[in-house]
Amino acid sequence: MPRRAWALVAAFVAWTAFVWVNRISNAWSSDTETTGGKVFSTVLSGVMLALAVAAVVVLVRTWREPLTAAGARVLQLFAGVTAVVWVVRGVQIAVSDHEVGFKVVHVALGVISIALAAGVWRVAAPALRGAGGRSRPGDPALTGAGDPARR
Repeated sequence: MPRRAWALVAAFVAWTAFVWVNRISNAWSSDTETTGGKVFSTVLSGVMLALAVAAVVVLVRTWREPLTAAGARVLQLFAGVTAVVWVVRGVQIAVSDHEVGFKVVHVALGVISIALAAGVWRVAAPALRGAGGRSRPGDPALTGAGDPARR
């Protein structure tokens, strides 16, 4: 995987960890959130963090090797789930009775998350096209051979 693509995935993983670890902390320190709400937030955060760990496994494997179709599917699953979660949460937060500042912060978190997810989706796409036979195995988009940082 080209270094820029690798860095984008790493940034997405780091951002996801930052957001969802903080969500767990905020949920359990809240005096207003119900126990059920805290558990739901923790489970959702755990799912997001598990996807981030899976992406780290893909990153480790692609440090010197091409991105495989399986790795690309993991990245696209991570990106797709992130986008769905933030669209749903964004709508819920927008129509809630939270203060404007809370809404603005969470919409910003969602926009950044979705933007990173879209970038990662695009990084993974060439490996899936290659798996379908439309790209050659030595394609620079898959191997990073066209990336001067890889030489």
